[in-house]
Amino acid sequence: MPDAGWSTGTARAAGGSRKFKLWAPAKLEAGRALPLLMLLHGCTHDAKDMAEISGMNQIANANGFLVVYPEQSRLANLLNCWNWFDPKHQTREAGEPSILAAVVEQVRATHPVDADRTFVVGVSAGGAMASILAATYPDLFAGLAIFAGAEFKAATSVSEGFGAMKRGGPDPLQQGQLAFEAMRSGLVHKKRQRMPVIVFHGAADTAVDTVNADQAIAQWSKTNACLAAEYGDGAFSLTENIVDGSVTGGRGFKKHVYREADARLLMEKWLVQGLGHAWSGSPVRSKYGDPDGPNASAEIWRFFCEAASNSHSSPQIRDSSLNQSTETSQ
Repeated sequence: MPDAGWSTGTARAAGGSRKFKLWAPAKLEAGRALPLLMLLHGCTHDAKDMAEISGMNQIANANGFLVVYPEQSRLANLLNCWNWFDPKHQTREAGEPSILAAVVEQVRATHPVDADRTFVVGVSAGGAMASILAATYPDLFAGLAIFAGAEFKAATSVSEGFGAMKRGGPDPLQQGQLAFEAMRSGLVHKKRQRMPVIVFHGAADTAVDTVNADQAIAQWSKTNACLAAEYGDGAFSLTENIVDGSVTGGRGFKKHVYREADARLLMEKWLVQGLGHAWSGSPVRSKYGDPDGPNASAEIWRFFCEAASNSHSSPQIRDSSLNQSTETSQ
């Protein structure tokens, strides 16, 4: 049985190699395959920073899942950004996507990982890369969370990347079709009828405009419609419910909940009032962590538990909220 707590490793693939840190929950059950959550940091950060900012290890301890934090190399990007805007890092079996997929395989080689409950989460540049990973490796990832990120292939150059951050990327319906086409190679290995997606964004984010949250939802709506037509029953429609809420003594938020006709949860979009380019509900107050908003880490895990698998039993939720909030539907 692997030890609880931190361990380190290096994954290698066609695109190179990267180090990673892995957190194993305090309580490990012999013989039980654990869910795995990959969390991609933003620019200027590393694995330790991401763990501290997000507080995801606390959620993992309470709910019994693994968290892996890949680390970008300064040799690949001087600001430690994942190169989501570079076409060399936007396809399967190439560049950083191949390395990050290798991280998952490396963890599987040393820990009992549930292949049906492996998820990818990213913030900022990591969020944009997480969207690329969900499209290029749908056989590995059963759900996606984008925090202050962007739609699939929102840019294909540095200048386009800066433009997307301020004004959004190309037509999300077009990008949704492109994401579906990118999924085909992975779907040969494992069919997937839907890709559940949750998006978090600060309404006061001046680094990445909120239009990117809208585009991410629109893009993945189109991609899911394509998946339903190709690999599902063909029927696909979504209803949207808007919920206003607030954290006791903290920030308000607007949650958009998207369900299919049979009431299955498929996507959510959270816009947190007054939140800048920082992780909502962080256990530490810093430039990139805001304790006053809803606990994004807890809500992301709660969403994955409910929505990420329509054909397999979902993990149980324990202590999923570390701050109190109230909600009212519109």
